[in-house]
Amino acid sequence: MSKRRQTAALIGLLLLQGASARAVTFPSKPSTDRFYVDEAGLISEAEGGAINDIARSLLKEQQVPILVVTIRSLASHDAAGYTIERYAYELFNTWGIGSERRNYGMLLLVSQQDRRARIELGAAWGHASNFQAQEVMNTLILPEFRQGNYAEGILAGVRGMDAMARGLELPKPKQPWWVLPAFLAFVAVCIGVIVSLFKSGRKGWGWALLIGLGALLFFLLRSAGRSGGAFGGGSSGGGGASGSW
Repeated sequence: MSKRRQTAALIGLLLLQGASARAVTFPSKPSTDRFYVDEAGLISEAEGGAINDIARSLLKEQQVPILVVTIRSLASHDAAGYTIERYAYELFNTWGIGSERRNYGMLLLVSQQDRRARIELGAAWGHASNFQAQEVMNTLILPEFRQGNYAEGILAGVRGMDAMARGLELPKPKQPWWVLPAFLAFVAVCIGVIVSLFKSGRKGWGWALLIGLGALLFFLLRSAGRSGGAFGGGSSGGGGASGSW
């Protein structure tokens, strides 16, 4: 019986060692002249150069580092049981983004197969910046991701984060293709309605049509400017924002 117990204890110890050997892993830090790691292969050379230019300028002028990381999935780093928030938090701290003196680091993490993204902020940002980070996620990043434009979405997100760090107004999201044609059609109909009003007066069909079309155009434009996304459940001391597509 004693030998059996010893054998069982040894097997348990080996299992624990095996589990610890599969600890969560993180991408390696990029070299000093690069500000992104693209394991998922989402960033083209052109967008990568633009990301480096923006991040390099921001670091030089504001001492605020922006890092971008893409991974295939959380499972590919033995983090299948992690949320995107927890993984981004631990990656941020493992890399030590920012500095103790000026802890305004910014991380954009994209997990392609999980269809999740996270903006993680350094502790000095405080949670007051969460709303603006979520706006960057919802209006600049996720709309592009939903169209399969990962490189464009990542670059738009970096531009938005750069604007956050500089205290500037966020870049405007691209409008859907149909906005301009819809507006021109509305103007054309309005001209026709005005002609009808002159001919038939207030009792004509023109007033009702004009009000109806105006209301329709308002709701269409309102929905075009709105984008979905899920709020994250966890963050670093500086907060952040998450989204899915």
